Amino acid sequence: MSEKNKSLLSQINHYDFELSWKLALMCKLDRSSWSFKILDKVLYMFEILGSGVPSLTFSILILPFCTTWFWFFLNISIAHVFDIFCQFSAKNMFKRPRPQYQDNEDMFFTHGPDKYSFPSGHCCRMTMFWYLTMCLLDKHLYAMYYNAAIVFYSIVIASRVLMGRHYCSDLIGGVLLGLMEGYVIWEMIWLH
Repeated sequence: MSEKNKSLLSQINHYDFELSWKLALMCKLDRSSWSFKILDKVLYMFEILGSGVPSLTFSILILPFCTTWFWFFLNISIAHVFDIFCQFSAKNMFKRPRPQYQDNEDMFFTHGPDKYSFPSGHCCRMTMFWYLTMCLLDKHLYAMYYNAAIVFYSIVIASRVLMGRHYCSDLIGGVLLGLMEGYVIWEMIWLH
């Protein structure tokens, strides 16, 4: 790689770090303040809801009891497994460490490749589900559900930088991987 390219990548990395640090609100607040405690609980709730563990567990456990929505939950379970495979592969390939300013003690269910930062698994998963939501819902007929999904997915994605879990570029990488996953799942794997 030429010196010019190294310099450009170094500058991008520097700006990424600076922007991520400016947005990492939870790393700067006084932990004893009431605003920290409330915001911490809300963002942690979205961290858990955006994690693959509860949603994969739910979609698998409901399968035997669901006759009407059986194929939907089967597809969602398959999408989860595909998502986990893609994320773990990407995280093992890039092995980018998480931001040093984050609090590792309160991270929900991190193991193996989850100790790495790039790409953001939550962003990847939320983008994949957003893509599938777009494919499944008619925007005009289900506008309320569509808007609620967009708000939920956006809060989960934003929480990753606010909590100091990821750099901004991790979110971009997660969104791009999630779009690819959504496309592959809908076009090639989804059992219509």
